[in-house]
Amino acid sequence: MDIHIWMNTLKHIRRNVFRVTQEEMASIAGVEQPTVSRWETGVNDPSLRHLKRIRAEARRRNLSWDDNWFFSTGGRAA
Repeated sequence: MDIHIWMNTLKHIRRNVFRVTQEEMASIAGVEQPTVSRWETGVNDPSLRHLKRIRAEARRRNLSWDDNWFFSTGGRAA
């Protein structure tokens, strides 16, 4: 099954959960800032490795987290 990441979900996670800039999110995910921009505009999806890094950092920071944010099948949680 393909992982489909909704661009608005990633922006929500960055802005409302982490409350960080694209540059800071890039550091969390282990990528460059333009990559985060491409994720948020739907040009590319992050790899499972990047999703795991983001989730791990959220847990490390004790942030509210729901894995269903990452996975979708036609607008429904997978």
